[in-house]
Amino acid sequence: MEDDLYGDEYNDDLDGQDACDIEETANGQFKLAMHVASSFYGGIIGFKGSTKRRIEGETQCSINIPQKTTTNKISEAKIIITGRTRNSVATARRKVQLLVASLRKRMKATHFYGVTMTSDEIRENFKKLKTQILEAEIPGISEELFQFDHKLHLTLGICVLLDDTERKKAVEILESCREFLTDLKTPFTVKCSGLEIMNDDPSSVRVLYANVESEELQTFANLCFDRFNKTGLGIDDFDRGHVKLHMTIMNNRYLEREIPNTTTKTFDAREILKRWGNYCFGSAQCNEVLLCALGSTTEHRDFYKITGSLKFN
Repeated sequence: MEDDLYGDEYNDDLDGQDACDIEETANGQFKLAMHVASSFYGGIIGFKGSTKRRIEGETQCSINIPQKTTTNKISEAKIIITGRTRNSVATARRKVQLLVASLRKRMKATHFYGVTMTSDEIRENFKKLKTQILEAEIPGISEELFQFDHKLHLTLGICVLLDDTERKKAVEILESCREFLTDLKTPFTVKCSGLEIMNDDPSSVRVLYANVESEELQTFANLCFDRFNKTGLGIDDFDRGHVKLHMTIMNNRYLEREIPNTTTKTFDAREILKRWGNYCFGSAQCNEVLLCALGSTTEHRDFYKITGSLKFN
């Protein structure tokens, strides 16, 4: 039996937003226009239209999905849901939203929101550590495993943003997080010291990171993380329910970035942890959170391409 991607986590009670968005037409029907990124259309339609028909049958609504034409920009088009009652239209919308949320979780992240860690002190100490490790000539450790010093950052959360509408919404969500700063002292002081690994086996490591200490940033990060995830644009890829503040130093993915089709999946970090496990990178002041496109820079020696920002002052 086909998995129910959109589930039945809904009820027939209208909330305020549902009631405002649904219009009554001249013929007594009810209609709703909702934006959904075109990348999700195939999943909503399903194999030979099965998923769309299923939602229509369960809600007694019709769902009109835009088609790309020479006169229509599909990114600006909307899905139209039509039904005989407000409740049925609202239920159909919730089913579509749940389906989109399920599909989004399966996609590769496109953006992250986070904090730069590119203060002079941290960058210099990072470069010193990198030099020391490479000069030690540890087997399996190469320069390609290291993060670029101009890209050092703390990831607060990741998103899948598939069109301009979703990107604009994400910027608005980030700005809405300003209210969480009211009871916090800014800028946040962020201390970075000590090395850890993401897994339990130091001989087979994918990610080596620096510990981060900042109680107020942790509080703020968790609140932002929760808000982004509740909107459906954010993803909790590790199902932690909170942010694990860390600054990535080495990552096997960086090796793949520099050497495509590499077969090396992990590296041995035992000697690094033994000799530099208590390494101190220093501290930085955090006075903004950035929304950035993953895997992008404006210039070779620049930070990630910035989509939006929340400046504290």
